[in-house]
Amino acid sequence: MQTYGVTSLLFSIVSMFFIYIEYQKTAQVVFGISLLAFCWSIFLSLIEIRLSTKAIEIELSDMEGLEDPSVMDYLKKKFERD
Repeated sequence: MQTYGVTSLLFSIVSMFFIYIEYQKTAQVVFGISLLAFCWSIFLSLIEIRLSTKAIEIELSDMEGLEDPSVMDYLKKKFERD
């Protein structure tokens, strides 16, 4: 995920260089590649967040009688009691 984010930033810088030397078509193509890399980076980040959330739910599932490993249900129950 981070690799694609850095790649996106580097392609953006290269695109700016091509704009500076007035190679507009090349700059457009490189910037398009940069956008694709950025989109892929965000997609992978979303997958990593979902996996991390599921891992936390599994870790917390044995705390305080939480049978269903859903963090949101646990928090709702916790705050409804107070």
